[in-house]
Formats: sequence, structure tokens, C-alpha cells
Amino acid sequence: MNVTGNILASIPLFSHCLDEEIRQLQKIGKLASVKKGHQFDLKKVNSLNVVVNGIFEIESMGKTDVVYCAPGSFFGAVPFTENRQTGKVRALVDSMLLLFSAEDLFRFFLMSYKCLRGYLKITGRMGFDVSEIGRKYFGGTTRIITIYSPFPQSGKSFLAALVGVSLKGGGKTIILDMSYAGNSVFNFFEIKVTAPLSHRTEESPAFEQIILDRIEHVTENLDLVNVTFGSKVKINADIISPLLFMLSKEYRYIVIDCGDDDAGLRNRMFGLSDRIFTVIKNRRDTRLLFDIFDAHVEEGQRVYYMLNEYYAGDVKDFSGGLVLPKFDAPADGERERLLRLAGGDALSPVVSLVTKKRSALVFETNLLQAVWYGGFLNSLHKAGKTFDLLYSSSYGYIVISLYLLSNGRNEFRKRMNQFFSPDRLNKLLDITFPTEHVFKNNDVSKLADEICGQSRLEMFSDLPVAMVGQNGTAGRRLFSTGYLRDMVAASFCLYPIFEEVSVLGGSCNSGYPGFRVRIEDLFRIDVDETVFVSVSGGMKMNYRDTKLISFFTRYLDVIEGQAVYEKKSDLADVNIVLEVSEKDIRIDRILDSSQEMSEKLLKRLNR
Repeated sequence: MNVTGNILASIPLFSHCLDEEIRQLQKIGKLASVKKGHQFDLKKVNSLNVVVNGIFEIESMGKTDVVYCAPGSFFGAVPFTENRQTGKVRALVDSMLLLFSAEDLFRFFLMSYKCLRGYLKITGRMGFDVSEIGRKYFGGTTRIITIYSPFPQSGKSFLAALVGVSLKGGGKTIILDMSYAGNSVFNFFEIKVTAPLSHRTEESPAFEQIILDRIEHVTENLDLVNVTFGSKVKINADIISPLLFMLSKEYRYIVIDCGDDDAGLRNRMFGLSDRIFTVIKNRRDTRLLFDIFDAHVEEGQRVYYMLNEYYAGDVKDFSGGLVLPKFDAPADGERERLLRLAGGDALSPVVSLVTKKRSALVFETNLLQAVWYGGFLNSLHKAGKTFDLLYSSSYGYIVISLYLLSNGRNEFRKRMNQFFSPDRLNKLLDITFPTEHVFKNNDVSKLADEICGQSRLEMFSDLPVAMVGQNGTAGRRLFSTGYLRDMVAASFCLYPIFEEVSVLGGSCNSGYPGFRVRIEDLFRIDVDETVFVSVSGGMKMNYRDTKLISFFTRYLDVIEGQAVYEKKSDLADVNIVLEVSEKDIRIDRILDSSQEMSEKLLKRLNR
């Protein structure tokens, strides 16, 4: 990423953007040189202006305060807000701005629904007054639920219809038919299937009117739209984001009936979803889907597997998934059966997962200080407090994983000692001839496999979302599906001294110190509450004895000095800082001390 890309990614308004979105912003922005001394009136500025280089001063009318804008600052019209700055802006030196017109930014957000959702959450938490049109989208209250199956006659369209009917009591709901053939979701409501949406682009002035004209009313709070069913050609997947953009103004829940006929459309829908319920016919079907989800679910979305009893027979237990019960054949028509079933308890687990407020616990990226997170997690367990999503990277993610794999406090303590003892760490430092790296990943991967086995992220009730670096320092990525062993191994392997871990044919590493977890990463999905946990202590932590290879300990000291720590997040709902004074890593002592400290903090928060 070049200079302007790095600046845009550092601005709070765009810090949640994906790399591709930052590149798109660079394309629509216009560079403008401003000579020293040039002055203009903020009232007449109708663009968002980002300082690329140089420095500006803003003198507010009627006020004595002067604001100085260095590279990375912005001023002017902030989209979807009513805040208008006043005063004069003057360039103190020859400077350069990156200008974004309101129209260009509107089109940008139109093509990136999730980016808009995150942007509106951020502007609200920064204290901006959201405009009327922004309030229609503000808060990310719309939920995007995809019902997917690659298997014919799996029951996915029936489930999509049943989910839609079950959700309408909690808010206005619409079901989008994005399958091409088979049994349309329209048939379950005994409504004639309408023509699929036009392939006209979102730039057409009539696009929104086309959508409105195609909406079919079913009952109070429930509508249908046929997007692709019956289409003889593949639809342009680029229309999906604008479609969701427009529908989110009116609908609390958007349910998608998605098949496997069009991989491009399917992958785009995965990227835009909050929850993906995948209907399977037998337990072994899950293995056929792992690679698809691991490759295309990249923003912390939740994937559920639903085993259909119609094919699987009576299911006593389906660990890590949900069960779609076998229902009696319709005696009084499909529509009446749907309405009757929606009032029962059969689908209540699914409805609860979609409608409840979703909470996330974010642990600041850390190395050895992450051991202190263990006591905090123990205190949560003792208090019976759970979170829907746990998010971290590097050693913090390893601690989360060990916690989720443990049955109780004692087993967790044993696993922490197993992984973080100096003897064990030394065994993981498998030295190779230092060409591309110093340490092999063989022993790390072997230990991760021994501890995690076949466990997958999406199978845990508390979803452990990992952030890892990819291909050296080329980029970062979130994983909410995949094998836990791969994420644990990658989280340990510090680049470039460690060999990276192969995942999906690519290379992953801990991402430390260049990439860090951020609260705003989760603003793209349906997270309602965020808690940010960090460790604050003046001394670097290390092992009292000298058993660890000194090269490794010195390397940790160097990169910890390079890292930028965020002890508190202005965007989090709650910040918890563990103030520590220990510098020696003694696992049992730290777990006890951090649990005692955390219990006091939790009591204070619950008052």
C-alpha cells in the first residue's frame, strides 16, 4: 500500500475498510496541490479533504482556538452527517490534499454495504450528528441472513421461508430468492414467481424503482423479491450490495435463499452476510464445505451447519451444529403450514441466534503479556458471563484457544503451562539454516495439532475469530472458519524469523507487530456490543531463568519496542485494562493474580 493508501487506512472514518476498498477510495479521490498561504472558507467546502502532506490551520469564526491539520487529518463535508465546520482554512506550507466529492463517496458506499455499516457506526461513536438519510442505516441494525446449500432438494428454500416467517414478528422482513432453479421460495407462500431483477446496473436511475416494483407482499411485515430464480444468464453480482443498501432502509431482517449454481454470486453473498445457515443432508457433508467457507468468509461472519432430519433420520446429537427437524407433510397448503410452524418451538434456536444482541470480547494484540488474559477468562467463566465472539491475534489468540478447548479452570491452567512453559517454548524453536527464516514451523504445528485436533472455529458456541498476517507483511485477514490448529500455529509464528504456516495454499503468520486487532474490524458485521481488554505494565515480561534461547528473547524485546499498543479504544463500549507489575512469567501466579484483579473489575462494571 502506498503513502495515500496508508494515510486513508489510518483515518478513523476508513480504518475499517478492506484493502480493496482503500484502493477504490484512492481511485475516486482527487489530489490537489495547495500553495503556502492559500486560504478558503469552510462553509463553501463541499468535499471531504484528507491532508496527504504539508500542514493546514483552521481558525474557527468567533473562537480563539486554532486547529492544526497534519498528514492524516481531514476536514470538510463528512458524508451522512450534519456537522458543518466553519472558519478559515490556510495552508502553512506547500501542501497536498486528497479530495472526495459527496457524490463519489455516496457511490462508493452504495457498492460496499458493509463498509457503509462500519462507517456509520464509527461516525456515531466519534460524536458526529448523523443526517436523516444516515439515520435510516445507522447502527447496523439490519441483519443479513443467508440460507445456503449446495445439495439439491436439501430443504434450504423451505428453511429460508420458515426463517422469514419466524422473524417477521421481530421486525420487517424480506426474503430474496437467489437460487436459479429447483423449488422457489415463492412456491412455499403459494405466490406466482415474478421475473428476476433486471441486469441493469446500480447506476441506472430506475434501479431503486425496479426493486420496489418487484417486491411481493406476503403478510404483515413479510415481503419477497425474486433476484435470480428463472434467469437464463448469471446475474451481475455487483448489484447485490446496492440492493442491500436500499432494502436496509426498510427491513430489519433480510433473508437470502442462496444455492450453488453461480459461484461468483454465492461468494459475494457470503461476503455480505452476517449469518450463514448451511443445510446438509448428513454429517459428512460438512467436509465438502470447509474449503468454500475458509476461502470466502473473511470478516468474522458466523457459519452454522444445519442437519436436516428428513434425510439424516432422528438426530440425537449434532456437535457444533443445529438440527432442522422433520416436519409433517402439508395437509392444508404450504403457506398455512409455514404460518403454523413459525408459531412453534422447532425453529426457536435459529430465531434466537439471529435476533439476540451480539457481544464481542476483543483482546489487544500481545506477546507474552497475553498470559494475563487467562485469569480474565477464568473470571468470566466463574461469573457465568459469555460472549458471542472472541477476537484477538498473536499470543492473545493462543490463550483464547486454550481456554475454549479446556473443560474447567484446572484443565485450562494445565494447557497454559503446557504451551507457555520455557521448556516447551524452547522445543518450539526448531532452528534451521537461516536463509528465509530461522525457525521451522514443524514443532509448532505438531503441538497445535496435538492440542486442537480436528476442532474448527465455526463449531464453537463462543466464536474464536483470528486475525493473522498473510504472505509476510503483504496483508492481514480475519478467520471465523477453519481449523483451530492452523490459527494457533500461525498466531505463534512471528514473521520473518519463523517459517509461515500454510493455510488454503497461502502463507500465514502472527501478524505481529505490523498488524493488530481493532474494534472497528467488527463494525462490518452484526456486533452490537464490544468490550476491549488490554494489559498495562511498565516492564517487559520474560522468564526468570535463562532456559529460553537468548536470540528469541532479545528478538521479542526488539519487536515489542516497535509495536504501538492501544490500551483503550475510543470505539469500544467498554474498556478493561489489567494493570500489572509482574515482570517474571510464572503461569500459575499470573493466572491467580489476573483472575483476582479481573473479578474486582467485573464487579465494578456490573454495578
